[in-house]
Amino acid sequence: MNRRLGLFILSLGLLLLPVGPAQTTPPSRTAGAKLVAAYYFYWYNVYTGQHFVDPDHTDALTDHPPDAYLSTYSWTEVAWHRRELLDMMAAQVDIVLPVYWGSDQETYWSVPGLQNLATAEQQLIGEGITPPRIGMFYDTTALQQQNGGVKPDLTTPAGQALFYDLIADFYHLVPSSLWAQVDGRPLVWLYTSEYVTAYDQSTFSYVAQQFQADFGVTPYIVREASWLGVTTDGAYYWGVALNGPMTVGHVGSIGPGYDETAVYGRPDPRVRDRECGEFYVDGWETIASSGATLVGIETWNEFHEGTDIAPSREYSTTYVALTAQNVARWKATDYGSAPPVWLDLGRSPYAPGLRPAFNFPDGAWLVTGLAGRQGAYPDHTTSPPSYFIYLDVNDAFISASPSEVWVTVEYYDRGTGGWVLEYDSTGNPYTTLAVALQNTGQWQRHTFHLTDAYFGGRQNNGADLRLSDNAWWDGQADYFGRVWIATSAPGHQAPDLLGLTDVGLWPGQVLDIPISASDPDGGPVALTLDRGPSFASLTDHGDGTGTLRLTPDATVAPACAPRLRVLATDAGSPALADAATIQVTIYQHAVFLPLVARSP
Repeated sequence: MNRRLGLFILSLGLLLLPVGPAQTTPPSRTAGAKLVAAYYFYWYNVYTGQHFVDPDHTDALTDHPPDAYLSTYSWTEVAWHRRELLDMMAAQVDIVLPVYWGSDQETYWSVPGLQNLATAEQQLIGEGITPPRIGMFYDTTALQQQNGGVKPDLTTPAGQALFYDLIADFYHLVPSSLWAQVDGRPLVWLYTSEYVTAYDQSTFSYVAQQFQADFGVTPYIVREASWLGVTTDGAYYWGVALNGPMTVGHVGSIGPGYDETAVYGRPDPRVRDRECGEFYVDGWETIASSGATLVGIETWNEFHEGTDIAPSREYSTTYVALTAQNVARWKATDYGSAPPVWLDLGRSPYAPGLRPAFNFPDGAWLVTGLAGRQGAYPDHTTSPPSYFIYLDVNDAFISASPSEVWVTVEYYDRGTGGWVLEYDSTGNPYTTLAVALQNTGQWQRHTFHLTDAYFGGRQNNGADLRLSDNAWWDGQADYFGRVWIATSAPGHQAPDLLGLTDVGLWPGQVLDIPISASDPDGGPVALTLDRGPSFASLTDHGDGTGTLRLTPDATVAPACAPRLRVLATDAGSPALADAATIQVTIYQHAVFLPLVARSP
């Protein structure tokens, strides 16, 4: 143990011994199992106002703990940590990542607060409850603090020792029976690199060697993506609560929205509207379609920046329930045995096993409506111009393995010229196949038989294939609808569900929307409601038609515009589908005063 930390603990009279029943072997992820971690900010102290009140005595928080929690909302209270752990269990969170600031100036709360968390864990285990295990969120801000306000150089012996000491301090404080482990190794989740001047692979080799010597195992390190030019066990992106979900290999990150309006000293606050939970659910759909097996939630309870999913005054337990529902769906999803994976491009893509890899240059894209369907097209106005839509295949389906597949692309056939499919093959990450347009003015489908698909994520930003409209050559945009990838030749075509568009209605209004789907092969089609608000229901008439009924009452928040998705699925083997996702706007009641005519 670091001598500095040991002296501090002795001065508080704190012990590093387990305070309750301990397990000799902590739980660990089995190969391929999915785990969810949440960033836990335990710096709050309601008794002193720490992280509740700004220096100018104004409210420091955008969101707030529930009133029922507020009286004991403090790192000093074991009961508070216990309640947070129970709430995380309700949210189906597997790993709690306390945000650790181990510098001298923050030790007064970061050390006893962490020990109180460990005590709460042991109490729960003693009662036969299995709480989320503890991993380390390494807040690298502490490195600069501990180095006298100067960003350290982590390539030097002194810098490497400083970097490692904070990790060792953390894991000396947490009994090994409580460690969150990934593949049998304790987890270190590393914040951004902006608080150091230099680092290289030797920085992480030093940590592995020292941790092995001190604890008999090497740590499982997930670094933030700003740590460039080095290799660790995984990487993630900070900022997803603001910018949207991201995956890097097997690690995904997601957040519910962002609002820093209450943060002290930020005159131009950034906001990412939660859209009444729709932004968060969209994010989970993206994660479910990806190959992520380890997901970090940004955050459990960072109330300053409004990235919290914990119970709150503003949202009650809404995001606890949303998290539990979506974690369960994600863990139940397995594309390893999927007959096809496919994607319905649109404003809210439906992406079971095949997803847009990103939406920024040189692969930024937009959406428009064409002949009853939403179509995606490259955004040529970006800098640099975008001519591509990049796609990512779920790793459980195919990943870096020579494979024979059939790729079917739905496109709007208008104009002359053509478009291109470029895929990651065994011989070239950008193997090119072209399709000539016939100017029929209709949606068409083209199937490519690829005998050398590899899909190793070797295109830009880890993508496996991309659609190009060749606009630099023929001067026109091309539009894409659905894409299917199968490991056997298609024996039938997917049905079509066209014409469903966004709607708006008043609270108390009943709106019936007729739905009709067709099967190009003439078979039966089943209609289901895949996603939607509680006031939506779907009746399938059994003949390819149905009725979507919307009945919002006065309790529905007018500010919300929930998304609703209908699936039309055929009876083929394998079953193929179409998806239509729309937005439902709830109008606000307007009050008009009567006009009164005055006599002269």
